[in-house]
Amino acid sequence: MLLMEKVAKLNRQNETFALAMIIESKGSTPRHVGKMIVYRDGSIEGTVGGGLAEHYIIEESVKALEKGQSKIVEYKLNRHAKDGIQMSCGGTLRVFIEVYQSRPELILAGAGHLAHALSKLADFLEIPYSVVDDRVGYATKERFPNATNIFVNEDIGEALREANPNEKSYVVIVTKDGDDIVLKTALQYPIAYVGMVASKRKTITILQKLKSEGMSEELLERVSSPIGLDISSETTQEIAISIIGEIIKVSKETKPIKVKQLNR
Repeated sequence: MLLMEKVAKLNRQNETFALAMIIESKGSTPRHVGKMIVYRDGSIEGTVGGGLAEHYIIEESVKALEKGQSKIVEYKLNRHAKDGIQMSCGGTLRVFIEVYQSRPELILAGAGHLAHALSKLADFLEIPYSVVDDRVGYATKERFPNATNIFVNEDIGEALREANPNEKSYVVIVTKDGDDIVLKTALQYPIAYVGMVASKRKTITILQKLKSEGMSEELLERVSSPIGLDISSETTQEIAISIIGEIIKVSKETKPIKVKQLNR
């Protein structure tokens, strides 16, 4: 498989990686043309010439992935030059490191009016999403034609387990009931985000219940509720926009998810 074919495949699979590409080469360098895929763990596919320069480029690529920002790096391959690296080639390399970040993958726990509005926004933004519910009549392909998957089970907690959330999953709880079951289940997975539509009083009650059942404070602090950016939203569509806005904001942050104050 050609390297750029692999880049396209990784992008379709919604993976996070960087593409390091030589954009300028002056003088004597190991390679004048080269591309290299760099993963978050520092493993690579392809090459930009090997040696110490490639080692530094890998390091910079991993840093760029951590920050989520593309960048250009330049190296003087001359141990005697000011700011040069310990190589004897004598030339100069400029490399563009392009970061490809995975998009949020929504799991809509609930298939009612708000979930439907969220799915329309997800379609517009090309955000993949799955739907989880305990009602066969609501969680249908007709209502959610572009859903990656639809999971229906009379035990909504089991339906969420079937969705198998992972570190890319942004779980949005908009169920008609059973919020505590869905939340407890969601927090058992290494998800990126979990938000719940609920009043402040209901949120406090559910969190206290889960705490009394032995769930740690650290896990409960990951819950975003009330959910959504504070834009004074009232209609279903406005609430959906506030929720998607919050998810976009959280997905761009490089720090761990912070606790949202319950008295917001």
